[in-house]
Amino acid sequence: MSTKLHPALKMTYTEKIERAAHKRAVLLDFLASGEVFTTVAMAAELLQISEQTVQPMLKRLVAEQILRVDTKAVPFSKLKLYGITVHGLALTESADPKCNEFRVGRTNSKFLDHHLDCQLVRIVMQQRNGWTNWVPDKLLKMENSKRLNTIPDGLATMPDGCRVAVEIERNIKSKPRMTDMVAGHIHQMVKGHYSKVYFFTPHLAALKRVFKSVEVIKMDGFFVKISAYHRSRFILMDIRMLKNTVKPGNSVSNVIIDLSL
Repeated sequence: MSTKLHPALKMTYTEKIERAAHKRAVLLDFLASGEVFTTVAMAAELLQISEQTVQPMLKRLVAEQILRVDTKAVPFSKLKLYGITVHGLALTESADPKCNEFRVGRTNSKFLDHHLDCQLVRIVMQQRNGWTNWVPDKLLKMENSKRLNTIPDGLATMPDGCRVAVEIERNIKSKPRMTDMVAGHIHQMVKGHYSKVYFFTPHLAALKRVFKSVEVIKMDGFFVKISAYHRSRFILMDIRMLKNTVKPGNSVSNVIIDLSL
């Protein structure tokens, strides 16, 4: 019976050092782009390695004061958050100047799942569908407030150059709130800030019902009926489709996500 060696076992010492340095750089670039912090599981997904493999790297980065760890971010949980320090930002050439350092004890656990879902969508869409130039909502809130009245959870660029907004809807909004959100996005698309809006939710059927119920929006003081073209600019997707494919043994780079309506 033949046995196959893991690719890493076939590498020379120099190749292993280069591979480790590359993965380290990928993680720091990710955090310094505005993500600020992540978990062991999400870091493993980003780097396409096991959690067992990524943990020693995270510990080394903490020992070097490039990252810091918060072990009490979620009460009664063993979940650890690893975030970038000022030192880590300084060492990362690609760091966004608006990115803040991670501060222990400052993370609101109520928004943690949303933050991690945003990271999951970013990782999958970048690795599978070639999305680039991702800007997290943290940076959008800091850099603008004058340009964008409706702040999406992220902005990204598709391979064809189309700029898109991303929204993560863990909980379905009421019709009035959804109406305001749709109006805000349409207004910003008309202004040319982006061309499409992708909604990712675990409650796709419910989101579709609420979205369909929005028929009239207010723009520039006038009530405007949403056209078929406007609706075609909103793509609603089930985030569970992404989560089901990022399990141990499944590479997120294997299959392109179908983004067609």
